[in-house]
Amino acid sequence: MNSKTQDTGAHLVEQLAAATDAAPAQRLLHARGTWARGAFTPSPQAADLSTASVLALPLTPVTARFSTTLGGSGGHDGDPGDQGLAIRVGDLDLVTFTLPVFFVRTGAHLVEFLRATRSDDPAAVPAFLRDHPEAATALGFAKEARPVTSFTGVTYHAVHTFGLTDRAGATRWVRLSLRPLHPLPSLEPQQALALPHDYLTQDLAARLPAGFELTAHLPDPADELHDPTRLWTGAETVPLGTLTLTGLQEPPTETPFDPLRLPVGVVAPQDQLSKDRSAAYEAARGRRAA
Repeated sequence: MNSKTQDTGAHLVEQLAAATDAAPAQRLLHARGTWARGAFTPSPQAADLSTASVLALPLTPVTARFSTTLGGSGGHDGDPGDQGLAIRVGDLDLVTFTLPVFFVRTGAHLVEFLRATRSDDPAAVPAFLRDHPEAATALGFAKEARPVTSFTGVTYHAVHTFGLTDRAGATRWVRLSLRPLHPLPSLEPQQALALPHDYLTQDLAARLPAGFELTAHLPDPADELHDPTRLWTGAETVPLGTLTLTGLQEPPTETPFDPLRLPVGVVAPQDQLSKDRSAAYEAARGRRAA
């Protein structure tokens, strides 16, 4: 990472920390989480789409982190928000969320969004939406979202678009999702709030082993390929493999997740938000360590 990118990441992290009131050693977003281990098995079709080694090897170990958004260490798992699942499988880091699209297109706009949504001024969010109407789709999904029963029963989306390059050198742009093999119904808000504040974490060990199918969502010709705030209308998906999480584990000592840590055979997203997130992840790790 060059010095300009490092400076951009450090500045963005300072602004995010101020917007979220995060303590120095705390994660800025998705602060509450728990770690799991498992393995990934590719589908028969996967190697035809990409030369990535994780899509060719019979079995690759996985490190995963389930998390919840905002709220810090004192939040409640039944509060409004989204859940996250970050996985490391071989040379691939995949950072996913339960919302199918993101709120903003850049890191700077994310700072504006957090300031608006955490403001006591009722006019702050409408003002933000006037300047950033692209945020309305994700906000609509967030408004309709209900508390989840378990981390293991919902679908997670990598909101960016990745390129899968095959043996002939052709690249297909896709969006990746992790879909539960056994989906679970959501809870009513009052049901969730009656549970312990960390009920998703407390419940996780009993839910494992649990499986997810990694799928590649293909776009229609009219879909905006590289805008993470836009839904795709294409209905075609291709199974890439099965993620099986078998048990809990302590936080690993290996290098933390990076949304742009990708193997040969997977092309990085083209949108600015993915670059800003990668820079911010690096700077945030330094902030926590300091």
